Formats: sequence, structure tokens, C-alpha cells
Amino acid sequence: MLRYVAAGCAAVLVAAVVWAAALVAQGTGHPAPTGSGEAVLKLRSALNVFYLPRYSPPAKAPFAPEYTIDLEALEASPGQNRAPVENVRVSFDLSAFKGKAEIYGVHKGYGCARSGFHVDCALGDIKLGEGAVFLPFYVKPEPGTAPGPAGALAMTVRSANAPTIRHTTRLIVGSPSLTARQNYPQRTGVRPGGEIALTPAFGNKGDTAVQDGISLRVTAHEATLLPRYRNCRYNKATGATLAWCDFPRPLPAGAAYQTNTPVTAVADRTARSGDVSFSVWRTVDADYLSRLPASAPHGSGAPLRLRPVDGSGFTGRETGPSESAGGGLAFESTQLNDVEAVGFAIKGRVGQVTDITVPYPRGNGWTRPNGTGELRVTLPEGVALIDVPPESHSGDIPYCYPDPQQEHRAVCPGPEPPGTVMRVRIDKRVDGARGKVTAHSDPRIDPNQANNTAPVTVQYLG
Repeated sequence: MLRYVAAGCAAVLVAAVVWAAALVAQGTGHPAPTGSGEAVLKLRSALNVFYLPRYSPPAKAPFAPEYTIDLEALEASPGQNRAPVENVRVSFDLSAFKGKAEIYGVHKGYGCARSGFHVDCALGDIKLGEGAVFLPFYVKPEPGTAPGPAGALAMTVRSANAPTIRHTTRLIVGSPSLTARQNYPQRTGVRPGGEIALTPAFGNKGDTAVQDGISLRVTAHEATLLPRYRNCRYNKATGATLAWCDFPRPLPAGAAYQTNTPVTAVADRTARSGDVSFSVWRTVDADYLSRLPASAPHGSGAPLRLRPVDGSGFTGRETGPSESAGGGLAFESTQLNDVEAVGFAIKGRVGQVTDITVPYPRGNGWTRPNGTGELRVTLPEGVALIDVPPESHSGDIPYCYPDPQQEHRAVCPGPEPPGTVMRVRIDKRVDGARGKVTAHSDPRIDPNQANNTAPVTVQYLG
């Protein structure tokens, strides 16, 4: 079935096939000036290089990359034209696969049909602000194919009222197999504001080199990255949580490298636990949703460099091994057992019944050894709890129930992955009304009891 999706939703769908994304910044996403229309169709992603794995007797026909296409309909001029892109047709000249791969699984639901080594897809109209994310065909390698460059795959996107898009994908027989170091030890006892150092290491266990450069993506959770390297871009000038570093050098088959110095993160002041992780990508086909634009802030220090290492122990992905690999380390801070309640607001109109997700506390120690725990919520004045017995609703989400020990207080069980819900009715408006949420912990383990309680407020709507 053809997926027409709003532009924001398309990003989510593409994330599931990130290893098939292309770099729009390298020109693959710009329509060729071969027509004049009232609308614009943008190619957000398509592969720039198709690595066709070699057929071998043990593996027979190994998994080949998916040639996923992502299109988006745009305005030709802001605020001028709201017409859809009409009668969109996508054609593929796949002659380069002849004698090297079998084309199969052509998706009729996308309006696709195959004739020899040509595939044509009739997508119909695409509304402004929407897109099409589709996989038109699959390929399966054939035996006896010589490794190396093997021509090009050509795609042409035409429509009734938008410029034509042309895109070429280089075909290479053989495949890299990206790997990464996995055995990073967990860090414990990290002080708030303390440093966590990670030395990314990766390799290529495939039979073919990556010729167009390698990119490294580093992320930090409950920590921020120090912007030290000028060949890295950061999502923020200060307090960055994402870095993207480019290395314009080949990654030969059998080679492995690690960075010459660590990437350093600083634990947040409120961190209990977190992680610093990395992934490595082929630069020309890196995930366009994850990479940072050229305008992102660069580091101010010396460039991050690579040095050779033994990568025999590195491992990669079972599917899409030519696209990416990654690893990382987890850390625990000295505040791990400091339980901190998280306040929240009850939002709604007077007379409204509403469900509120009660946030779980930070830190370990509010749950019992068997994994269960309880929060107690004292409701603000003017708000009443509605008891929701388990048998009265479907699903596994637990609801708060009246506290038998204190009136106007709720007991909220947890922790369950979906969260715990409190159903309340806003009976009257009481400006400035406040309640509280309390999480209990053992003072012998968590001596800072002052942050075990947080406020509960009411935000009146309308």
C-alpha cells in the first residue's frame, strides 16, 4: 500500500529505514531545472551508492539494501499556490543490475510495474505538505559477479505541474560490513558535572572499501558534550547532546580505527544515570534525519583524528551491515539513589474529567525489592479524585486510587512502562491551589529527603 503522509509523519516513517537515507545536502534532494510548474516535489532521500553483496555458497543470496524513496510536496512560492503535485510517476532504469541481481517483489500497491530491468510507479497526486515514502522493488544478488564498480541506476520523477527530478545511484558489487567496539565498561560513581570519556572505535569486515568518507554520530543522554573538535558539528554551541564528525577518508576492507582522543561528555547536575553512544555511517548515505546541517556550530579545537587499531573483536548489525554500526557506554552518577519527586500540572476546564499521567521520580530507591512502588498525591483544592477500578477499563496502565489513610490523597502504583494515570474532576476554580506528590525512600540510603516532594498545580483552560 502506498503511504501518503504528512511531512512531519514522514520523518518518523523514514527513521525506520534510516540506513536507506541519502544526503540531501549533496544535491540528491533538489529538483532539476527541467520544467516550470506550479508546485515543487522534493526528493528527501534515496541511496547515492548501492552496495550489492556478493553471492557466496554459504550465504547464497545475502540481504541487499532496500532502495527506499522519500518524496515531499512543497509550495513553489510561499503562500501562493496550494495545489497538489499532480500525476506523479517515478521510473527506474535498472539495467546495471543485468547479470548481477534479480529484481523481484515489485510493489503493485505503489502503482509499480516491471518490464525487464525497468520499473515504473504511478503514485498519483501528492497533496501539498504531504509526501510519499515507498519501497518500489527488492533485489537479490546472482552468483559469479565480479566485485567493483558496476555502472549506475537511474531514477526519474515526473509530474504534471512540478519540475522533473533526476537522481543517479552508483552500483558497486561487493559490500562493506561496518562494525564497532561493544565492550565499553559501565561507569559508576560519576559526580554531577563530572566527565565521561568515550573513545569510539569502528571497522569494516566486509569485502569492499567505503570510498566516500565515514561520519561519526555521538549522542549523550543526561550529559552534554564538550565542543572540542573543529571537524565536528554540534547541535548547540553550549550544552550539546549531539555531535556529527566527518572523516573524508576511505575505510578499507579489513581496516579498523579509533579516535585519537576521547569524546568527552559532562554529566548533568541532575543526572542519575545516562549514556554516551556513537554510530558510524557511510557519509554519502548517512541518515539525513540524524545528521546536522553544515550551518551547525563547529568545535573550536584541533580536529578529531583516527588511528588504526585491531578490530577483530568488533561486531556489526545482522541486517543493513553496509549502512551503520555503533556502540557506547552507560554511566551511573553518585546521585543514583537520590530519589527526587517530579512535579506536574493538572490541566483542564472547570467541570471537566481528565486523565493525568503522574511522572515517576528520578533516582533509584522509591521502589521495593520486588520492583513495585507507590507515589502519594495530595490533590489541590477544587480537584477531586475519581476511582477507576482495574476491572472497569481495558489495558495494563494502572490508575491511582484513594488513599485509605488520608482523605483527598491518591496512591499511585508503579512503575509501569506506559506510566501511571490519575483520573480527576476539576470541580471549581481555586486560584493558586497547590497539592504535592511524594515519593518515599530509605533515609539511610537517600539522606537528601528534601527533594522527595514536589508541587502539583492546576492550569485552568478556558
